[in-house]
Amino acid sequence: APAVAATVLAARKTRVPNFTVLCLHKLVPPALETLCAGETRIHGFLLPGHVSAVIGTAPYRFLAEKYRTPSTVAGFEPADILQGLVSLAMQNANGAPDVYNQYSRVVAETGNLKAWEIMFTVFEERDALWRGLEDIPRSGLAIRPEFAEFDVIKRLDIRLPEVKKNTRCKCGDVLKGRLKPTDCPLFGKACTPGNPVGPCMVSTEGSCAAYHAYKL
Repeated sequence: APAVAATVLAARKTRVPNFTVLCLHKLVPPALETLCAGETRIHGFLLPGHVSAVIGTAPYRFLAEKYRTPSTVAGFEPADILQGLVSLAMQNANGAPDVYNQYSRVVAETGNLKAWEIMFTVFEERDALWRGLEDIPRSGLAIRPEFAEFDVIKRLDIRLPEVKKNTRCKCGDVLKGRLKPTDCPLFGKACTPGNPVGPCMVSTEGSCAAYHAYKL
């Protein structure tokens, strides 16, 4: 999101007339709040390093303070992920939830203030739909009215189609920790990485895709 925002600012400065953005950026903390506030079986969060490099660790404090849920910001190397998982296990075992920063070589508590400033110069918060979950208030980003000439939705008057929910897909329950991916009746049958039905199978980061890839 900061990179896209910086590109919009550069396009305005250099007066590029044929550049537009379809803004579908999301904000992680509101989604975590929705997960924690609902009926879940989540024992901890391995927090995303790339997001945290921008926003820092402070926005996650509510996980430990309000919901008593352990969390750890981790990097992307195998050792990073393993250390992050060990941290979550220790927080659970000790009954001491915290926001542990395993990725301190990149992530600071306050994040990247310059990236944050650029991002919110161009974007503003809006309600957003999360596939597998629901509409979450102020969990997405929209282009501010003063940059409307770069908003492809407004500039070309685009109408995005409504996505019909497949009631047999259990991605929402997987995301909430209620079910394992293999408990979904579509897993490995109608829903595969080559023919994904739900968002959990779409990307290599999805839990269903991981279960499918490693035969879990």
